Formats: sequence, C-alpha cells, structure tokens
Amino acid sequence: MSSHEPSSWLGGAWGAVFAACLGAVYIGLALGGQGDMVLLGVTALAGLLLVAAERVRPRERGWREADGQWWQDLGHFVASFGVGSFTGAWLAGAAMPAPLVTIWPSAWPMAVQAVLGLVVAEFFGYWQHRVLHTVPWLWPLHALHHSTSRMTFFKATRIHALDIGSFTFVSVAPLLALGASAEVVLWVTAFGNFAAQTQHTNIALPTPPWLNAVVGTPSVHWLHHSLDLREGNSNFGMNLMLFDHLFGTYIPPSPEPPAAFGIQPDFVPRGFLGQLSLPLESIRRLVRREP
Repeated sequence: MSSHEPSSWLGGAWGAVFAACLGAVYIGLALGGQGDMVLLGVTALAGLLLVAAERVRPRERGWREADGQWWQDLGHFVASFGVGSFTGAWLAGAAMPAPLVTIWPSAWPMAVQAVLGLVVAEFFGYWQHRVLHTVPWLWPLHALHHSTSRMTFFKATRIHALDIGSFTFVSVAPLLALGASAEVVLWVTAFGNFAAQTQHTNIALPTPPWLNAVVGTPSVHWLHHSLDLREGNSNFGMNLMLFDHLFGTYIPPSPEPPAAFGIQPDFVPRGFLGQLSLPLESIRRLVRREP
C-alpha cells in the first residue's frame, strides 16, 4: 500500500479495526450499557471476528497448522488470562479503595483523560514487562508467553496468571491512586484489550511507519516476539511506544514478520500443569542464585 493512500496514513487496516472496536464500546455506553459488560461483550465479539478472519484470510497460512498447544492455550485463556486479569484488577481496587492524592484532572474531556490514563498506565506496564525480560529469576513467569513459533489470536492469552495479574495491578493501581474515575480505567482497559488481540492475530493488518512509532501495532509487537534477542529485547510497550523511545528500546519493524519467533533455550513444559508450575522454576533459580 503506497504511503499517499488515505487508508495508509490514517492507520490502514489495523486503524479501521481498532476504531471499530473502540466505537462499539462508545455506542454501548451511550445506549446506557454497564461499562464492564459492554467492554466484555465487545471484546468477545471482536475476538470471535478476528478468529474467523484468521481462518479466512490468514497472514501466514503455515501458522494455522497445529502446534500441539491448542488445548493448553485455551486453558490459559480461561484459567490464566481470565483469572489473572480479574484478580489483578480486584487487588488494585482493594489496595486503592480511595485516591492517595486527588490530582486527577477530572474536568478534562474524557478523551484527553483516557490518553493521559494510557500514558500513566503504560509507564508502569512498560517497566513490569521489561523487568520480566531482564531479571533472570523472573523470566520463567513471562517465558510462557514467548514460547510460541507463530502469532495467532490465542497466543495473546498464552500467558501465566501471575504475569498478566501483576501487569494489570501495576497498570490500574496508579490510576486509582491518582483519583482517575472508573470510566478512565475502562477506556484504558479497552485500548489494552484490543491492542493485545490485534497484536497476536494471524491476519494482515498493515500499519504505516508513523503509527508503528506511536502505538503497539501488530508489526511492532511481532518484532518483540522475535527469536533473535537483538530484536526481541525491544518494543516493551504494550499500548504506546513512548517509553521505548525515551529509554532506548524502540526498534522500527519491517513489513515482514521476523525470521523466527520463540525463545532459546525453550525450557517451558509442553503440558498445561507444567506451564502453570513455572513460578516454581523462578523460585528455584532465585534460591540457587542461578542465571
């Protein structure tokens, strides 16, 4: 797609999908829907449509082949991602039942508050993500998410409950501490949900270079999953690339996916229960002071 085409500079296919998802949430709220239920419903519908699109028009046909992890990935979708996200959000609310400081600009337009909320949440999420990559004994908690050779919808939720739970906690708790409203948290969560879904889905969602430098597009995040650590240790931002630019970890992606995805060595067990027990590996490494 040439750079002068409107669909390119406006964000391409990814921009259209993302705008449709956020627009559906806005319409649901405008019609009087309860925030959490609207977001849950739109997220589920978007997921179903993305999974269907993977079957009809995959970005890479080879990624549709079975990798022996379908049931494990489905288990993590329910038991790890679902439970972990809910628990992290609940703990954030329990830890911050009232703001520590009342400095949130509640009088600002909601769209501006949502962008500010994204920036605040992303700062803490960026460091949680980067720490899991750089602290050796914490790496087993995150390695599960990277132990895949392809990008598909269910790889987004192939993540340990302690990993996504801690990410959710450190993203939401600061917003509550500053006095952000539930609506702000809802929009930040919505952006994160749709970013995670589209980042891992096996469909062609091209994005222009300027957008890759601003938000966590699929091509940006695919580079982060590269088997080559020169590429994999980059683009830690889940939603925004702001802090990757500030802290020198941003790498612009190429139009094609990385040569290979995964981790080396891949010590992640193939069985579901073994994958759930990965925190024990972290504890063992910590006790024995192993790299």
